[in-house]
Amino acid sequence: MLGLAFSGGKDSLACWYLFKDQNPIVLWINTGKCYPETLEIIEEIRSQSNFVEIKTNQNDHIKKHGLPSDVVPINWTTLGMAITGLKPVKVQSYLDCCFQNISKPLLDGAKEHGVTQLIRGQRIDEDHKSPARNGTVVEGIEFIQPIENWSKNEVLAYLSEKRGILPAHYTIEHSSLDCYDCTAFAKKSKDRVKYTEKYHPEFYLAYKKNMDALKYALDLESIDA
Repeated sequence: MLGLAFSGGKDSLACWYLFKDQNPIVLWINTGKCYPETLEIIEEIRSQSNFVEIKTNQNDHIKKHGLPSDVVPINWTTLGMAITGLKPVKVQSYLDCCFQNISKPLLDGAKEHGVTQLIRGQRIDEDHKSPARNGTVVEGIEFIQPIENWSKNEVLAYLSEKRGILPAHYTIEHSSLDCYDCTAFAKKSKDRVKYTEKYHPEFYLAYKKNMDALKYALDLESIDA
């Protein structure tokens, strides 16, 4: 059974066009924090495919485990607080947050729906990527990564051929726009933050509130060190 991991971003959309004639099961993780631009793409593909929506609750996860961060002060994590006492802000690794809210639910959903081959839009030229490569088998599912050797510009050129004018947010590094208040991937999220502030001020305020809290934790830990 062929499945497609679909985020609504440029890379997964390119994979959709490459494989749509094979009618894959399209699996989308709804974190509850998607931008409306992403939801528009999602609804378009939902209407054209065998579509599966998998809901996760990023908001509740962050309340329980902390704000995702590239730098994690161990004393401000759940385990760290058990040893050093409660802090006003809880912090977690962005890897844990993404795994629990996106990667694990996606793999579990794929297995639940009998997927044996999962198409993924991962590119090798990305700074953040899984160690899996085209043909890697994870928990009995073979990863198919048809654009792993493509560049960002090649993806955009291919989509332009298929669709003509592309959504403005496809120029953003993280074009899937999964979680509007994410405080991780700081170096790679500058364009997303600027875009959010300009077009979605209410989302930006939620992001800024989280980021201010995270900076407070990092700054205080740095002073204590």
